[in-house]
Amino acid sequence: MKTRPAKTNPAKTRPATTCQACATYTESGGFCGHLTGAQHDTMATQSRGVSMRRGDTITSEELLVWPVVSIASGVLSLQHLLQDGRKTIAALFMPGDIVDMRGMASRHHGHLIALGKTEICRLSPTAFEAVIDDNMDAQKVAWNSLRSQTYRAMDHAADLAKKQALEKLASFIFECRHRQADPKPGSRVHIPVRRIDLADYLGMQPETVSRCFKDMQARGIIGFEGKSNLEILDIPTLRRIANGDKNTENLRHTDENYFKAANDR
Repeated sequence: MKTRPAKTNPAKTRPATTCQACATYTESGGFCGHLTGAQHDTMATQSRGVSMRRGDTITSEELLVWPVVSIASGVLSLQHLLQDGRKTIAALFMPGDIVDMRGMASRHHGHLIALGKTEICRLSPTAFEAVIDDNMDAQKVAWNSLRSQTYRAMDHAADLAKKQALEKLASFIFECRHRQADPKPGSRVHIPVRRIDLADYLGMQPETVSRCFKDMQARGIIGFEGKSNLEILDIPTLRRIANGDKNTENLRHTDENYFKAANDR
């Protein structure tokens, strides 16, 4: 896989003013939001902020030095490339997530690649471990983040193995709704990745992703607000689809005003 390493200034740090714009700091229950003043100063001084573009990769060499990464904004993916050229996205890391690759950087576990403009913070392993040892609130947040990644990996494996295309996409919409760092009002959901990347994540063709979106829109289950934002118009039906209910094929939203609004978008 041809990769482009992320560009970073070795002298760049995340002072408190920058941290206040980072999801790891501002998100409700965020790791850095639980640090004491002294811990935060130490973490900000010893950590490094990195701006990544689509396709930028965190190399194995970088992970040996900076194996703990937090996502401030954007989406970071864990990608695998097979010898015949097929690519799969095994995991998506979104704002507020902490990625701990200690002990894994020297093994072949794929590549961490940005799927768009992404801001990350390379957390000092020494400072991170000191906080984990001394701050129980921050420790709980870090363990919950890693535990959530494990649960998502198990759910994702089950989705890939058993669910059909429409069911997988419905599940992903709920995943985005649950994970979005900046909650949208009502039932609005931001889809933070391109459809070609979504196809690699869900094990589908991009054309299938588009057809599934159009099918749910035509049935009044969702409505689009641009390419990356949608509104769930019929949460019960979408949930039934995500759960594998086979009796939803002919269901449409009963509110004709919602249905008309979805078609007019």
